Amino acid sequence: MTRGDLSGTAWLWGMAVLLMAASHAPVVSAVASAAAQDSAQGSAQGRMHRHKHGLPQVSAGRDPVPAPLAGAGALTGAGMGAGSSSGRAAAPVPAVEARLGSASPQPGLLQYNGDWAVGCDNLFQCEAIALQPDAGGGAGAENGGGGDDPLLLQIIRAGGPAGEAMVRVSGLSQLPPALALVVDGSEIARITVQSDEGVIRGADALRAVQAMASAATVEVRVAGRKARNRPILLSLSSAGLAESLRFIDTRQGRTGTPSAFVARGTSAESTIPLPPAIPVVPQMPSPDGDAAPALDAGEMAVARRLAVCDAMLMANGAVELFPLDEDAALLLLPCEAGAYNVSAVPLIARGRPGARTLSIARFDFSPGFTGEPGKPPLVVNALWDAHRGILSSLAKGRGVGDCGASENYVWDGTQFRLIESRAMHVCRGAWEWIRLWEAEPQRAVPATVAHAEAPAPTPVASSPQ
Repeated sequence: MTRGDLSGTAWLWGMAVLLMAASHAPVVSAVASAAAQDSAQGSAQGRMHRHKHGLPQVSAGRDPVPAPLAGAGALTGAGMGAGSSSGRAAAPVPAVEARLGSASPQPGLLQYNGDWAVGCDNLFQCEAIALQPDAGGGAGAENGGGGDDPLLLQIIRAGGPAGEAMVRVSGLSQLPPALALVVDGSEIARITVQSDEGVIRGADALRAVQAMASAATVEVRVAGRKARNRPILLSLSSAGLAESLRFIDTRQGRTGTPSAFVARGTSAESTIPLPPAIPVVPQMPSPDGDAAPALDAGEMAVARRLAVCDAMLMANGAVELFPLDEDAALLLLPCEAGAYNVSAVPLIARGRPGARTLSIARFDFSPGFTGEPGKPPLVVNALWDAHRGILSSLAKGRGVGDCGASENYVWDGTQFRLIESRAMHVCRGAWEWIRLWEAEPQRAVPATVAHAEAPAPTPVASSPQ
C-alpha cells in the first residue's frame, strides 16, 4: 500500500490492514497526504475541521463491551502512538505532565451500524451521525431528502449523570429560519436555525431522540402550521439508529436509567459514572515570529537524507520552517502528493542557522496514515497555527472530505502532543467527523509550573555558538 492518496473501498481496506497490523506490532499510522489548499478551507466543507488523527480504533457490528469506554475485545491504537524516534534522548516534560501520565493517548471507538456512524471520546462524549445511503450516495448526493443541498444530522451527548443531549442539523448553505423534526408524521420538536445550522438541546433533545429510536419515519421539514405537509429537507434511515443509540447508552454507563436513549429503566441517575477529567498536555510558549531562518544547502542535504521520500517532490516542493521555542524549529519537508492529499515529513531543527542539528519529529500519537515500518511519520495537509501553537494534520479518504482522519498537536519541548483526534472511516456524506480524543493544552510558563507543585521543566539547551 502506497503512502499517497487512498479512495473509496481501497482506502477503507487499507485502514483495516493498518488496524490489524497495529494489534501485533508498533505501526506508525500513515494516512494519505492531503490537498494543499483544498476547497475545504473557509467553506462549509471546510468544517471538515483540520482534524488530525492517529488511527483510532474501529469496531464492526454490535459492541460487546459493557463498561464505559472499556478496551477489552476491541482493536486499539496501542503500538501506534510511538511515532518515529529521532535518536535524541527524550527530556522530561513540564510539571503538568503528572496530570496526564506517561501513557500514549488512547482515542475512543468508532462503530458503523446500517446507515449510522457512532463513536465516543476519552471524556465519554458520544456522537451518532446519519450517513447517506450506501448505494449511489456519491459526493453532493441528497441525504434522503428533497432539497438541492445535503443536510447532516448529529446526535451528541456529554457523559455523566447530567450529560446534556443535543440534536444538530447542519447544511452546506443557508437553511430556512425554522425547521421541524417530524417523527412518524408528527412534529416532536422545533429547530431554530442560525445561518447553516440548528440545534435542539436538553430535555427537548432527549425526548426527541427517545422518540426517534423506535420510529418508522424520521424527517426534517421546513417548519409551518402543518409540518407534515411542508417540504422534506432530510429523510433519515432508521437502519442502525437504535443500535447506535444503545452503543451510546452502554459507553456512558447509562443503561437501565430513565435518561437512557434506548435501554431505559428505573436505576438511579447517580449510578451513571462521571466522565474522566480532561487530560492536560504541557505546551511550550511559541515565539512571535511566523517563520524561522531558511536551511542552508548542507542542512537541506541532511534533511533530505532523514526524510526518505520522493526526491523530485522534495526538490520542487515548498519547504516550510516555523519556530517552536527559543531553540527548536519545525521543518515540514514535502514528501508525497496526490489529488487531494499532500504529505510532509516533520523534522526538528535545533541550534543556530547554518549549524543546526536535524532529527525526525516525535509524536505521542502518530499522525496520518504513516504506515510503513522504518519510514518517518507523515503530516497530511499540514497546517501550523503560529498564534495558538497548534500543528494540524488532515488526511482525506476522498476529495470531498466526507471521510478520513485528523489530529491537532502542541509542542511540549521534546515532542508533539495530541490534543484532538477525529475520524470517519466510511465515505458516505458526513462532512463532520466524530471526536475520539480531547486534551487541554497548558502553557508551560513558570507560574503554571509553580502552581502544579512539581519540579520545573528542564530547559532546552542551545547548540554551541
